[in-house]
Amino acid sequence: MVENQKDAWDESYQRGDNFVFYPHEEVIRFVSKYIRKRIGIKEFLDVAMLTKHPKVLDLGCGIGRHVKYCFELGLEAYGVDLSEAAVITARNWLSAAGMPDVDSRIVQGDIRQLPWGNGFFEFAVSHGVLDSMPLEISRAAFLELARVIIPGGVFYCDLISGDDSSHAREFSGAEVVRTKHEENTVQLYFNMQLIRELIHDCFLIKECKLIRSEDVLSGGYHSRYHLVLSRI
Repeated sequence: MVENQKDAWDESYQRGDNFVFYPHEEVIRFVSKYIRKRIGIKEFLDVAMLTKHPKVLDLGCGIGRHVKYCFELGLEAYGVDLSEAAVITARNWLSAAGMPDVDSRIVQGDIRQLPWGNGFFEFAVSHGVLDSMPLEISRAAFLELARVIIPGGVFYCDLISGDDSSHAREFSGAEVVRTKHEENTVQLYFNMQLIRELIHDCFLIKECKLIRSEDVLSGGYHSRYHLVLSRI
């Protein structure tokens, strides 16, 4: 099995590199459009027709910001992360927020071997995760995720694009991170061809946006694909 770089990710979280406390706007948009929308202080509108009590998995949950967001919407939220340091922080944070059963809801593990049964979830999210590993692991994670999501279930993820100021427009491939932030982890760049290879035989594309962020002063820019996928 390809090395999952657990030590590098534990060191990254121990430095506080990925301590992000607020949900990403694209995750909020996804949940509001496909699962449950907040329409008042304590009022919600269920959008999902798959089940009355949807279960949502955050794949690579970090310290639990999207698990917490889903829990606050009244959803049955779960998370998994490779880093023990991240999981400990997530459990402490979610426990303080009143989430029950945090030890079984937020687990440490390899995303290629999820501890849930076939079709356990209706939905999943994954932000800034599946492009931070070798392609072999990312593909295996997609196959494993497809196992635990019901047919017709919906999955949001984002993937970094080769369309940036350091690469060619259609660049794809892996590089080892040498900066202090996430040092010695892998950054995997995508184009549409590689995305199709990644999801082949397990998911279909419902939505795909490429969002570019540009520093107007320096001229530097980077781009990310934001995908909504349907389980085949």
